[in-house]
Amino acid sequence: MSVSSRTRALLRDIETETVGVRSVVLHLGLFTVAAIFLFPILLFFMNSVKSSSGIFMRSYELPESITFTKYVTAWTEGGFQYYMMNSIFVVGVSLALILTCSILAAYALVRFDFKGKYAVVSLILAGFMIPTQVLFIPRYVMMSWVGLIDTHLSLILVYVASALPFSIFLLRQYFVGIPESLAEAARLDGCSDFQILYRIYLPLALPAVSAVFIFQFVILWNEFLYAFAFISSDALRTLPAGLLNYKGPYGTDWSKLMAGVGISVIPTIIMFVLFRNQFLRSINMQAKG
Repeated sequence: MSVSSRTRALLRDIETETVGVRSVVLHLGLFTVAAIFLFPILLFFMNSVKSSSGIFMRSYELPESITFTKYVTAWTEGGFQYYMMNSIFVVGVSLALILTCSILAAYALVRFDFKGKYAVVSLILAGFMIPTQVLFIPRYVMMSWVGLIDTHLSLILVYVASALPFSIFLLRQYFVGIPESLAEAARLDGCSDFQILYRIYLPLALPAVSAVFIFQFVILWNEFLYAFAFISSDALRTLPAGLLNYKGPYGTDWSKLMAGVGISVIPTIIMFVLFRNQFLRSINMQAKG
């Protein structure tokens, strides 16, 4: 073997070892990050099947026996079946309105030219830059004027108003990337604007629609501030506000509270599992764009 051949072979060996070391370091880093995120979740579910005393005395120990009686008690005696139905109704109606309005608005901002179009886009951009907490008092006053306090409609209106700016902006960014020639070809075939939206824009923007759905679902499902302040009747409360029933003036039933939190987390996990492929596709498309 010549000197140059031995040198190339040595360089290949060094490069292979370098790639192997980088791969090990990368996997160790990813494992560490995953452990940091998963450890609190594992600790939470471990404590949710313990007694209240065991939570404080043996917080980091495995439970001696796994029982889901706390979950059953929270569901039956804690009224969580009613809180769950309230959350499903409020979040479901809000998401339907958010997706419908944001899709139509984003399509109109892309397909149609009208006076003040870019001013509308600027207002939409400004809309999701304002924190919802800043608008809490004005919204409460407005709902009091129209008599909607302690109704699900007040939550639905606030949720839709809070979510529309970001949803419209995200969908508009995806619609802008769709070639105009596709819409023109459909127009020549006799398609109306709604048919172009339904047959061309929506199928191509399905990852973006799924991303909006998951993102808004997680936010609305876990929203507490408005759900607690706008709803005073226990029968109308949603899950986040209903969890306060386990916090009393003289003590808190931590085991049942954790079981209730576990129940409220399950729908979020189910939604992410069902739509994870579309959500990841939207992230990849946004990164490529």
